[in-house]
Amino acid sequence: ETLTEAVDITTKDLIQTTHWPNIDLIGAQLNLYWAEFQIPVWRMQGRSWKLWDALTDTLEVDGVLDDYDLVFIDTPPALGYLTINGLAAADILLVPLGASFLEFDSTGRFFDMLHATFSSIETGENMAARALGRPELQFEWDAVRAVITRFDAAQQSEMGALMQAYLGDTLSPHRQDFTALIGQAGEQASGLYEADYRDFNRETYARGRATFDQTYAAFKKLLLGIWRRDEVSKD
Repeated sequence: ETLTEAVDITTKDLIQTTHWPNIDLIGAQLNLYWAEFQIPVWRMQGRSWKLWDALTDTLEVDGVLDDYDLVFIDTPPALGYLTINGLAAADILLVPLGASFLEFDSTGRFFDMLHATFSSIETGENMAARALGRPELQFEWDAVRAVITRFDAAQQSEMGALMQAYLGDTLSPHRQDFTALIGQAGEQASGLYEADYRDFNRETYARGRATFDQTYAAFKKLLLGIWRRDEVSKD
């Protein structure tokens, strides 16, 4: 009975409105990780099923992509089936990391694994595609950006400069400073933009807001540039 009901559920049935105008949410919980164990079973039962197209196809069929300008997918910090699905559906990758050698090294390994995983999928799929005379599969993103978060300029400036030199334009020049504003917002389980400015001195509030405003402004500029390029290519 539960499975029968689940089959009839669409993406729009899961969308929840928030108190932020025009921002909706599809929540997830730990139970979603069950899919990591079930997906191999589904792939054995339906060998023609393309896992990497599942999320994109569902969002398109359910009309979600027609209703929203932006869809953010927050994947778990592991390259499992759920993350692969989210990455395959994405147009832009935003990768947060801390300004420490351990996180820098882990992020580098993540990119190596990302390349190896999707190259392996392409190789397997394209062998069959060439044999059948079909177009070959190629994964690509409009942009990949890394963003330093929880940055402490007093202790991490040297490491931040090293990361910037190594990653170049891939790393956003705007670092999200860890300030009292961010710390208190996290403790209260509320968003940064929900913080009451009267609870902080002017400098702390302005500095905490500025670091996020700058990061979003850079992302918005990148996004509008991609949209503009896509519009021009259609003409």
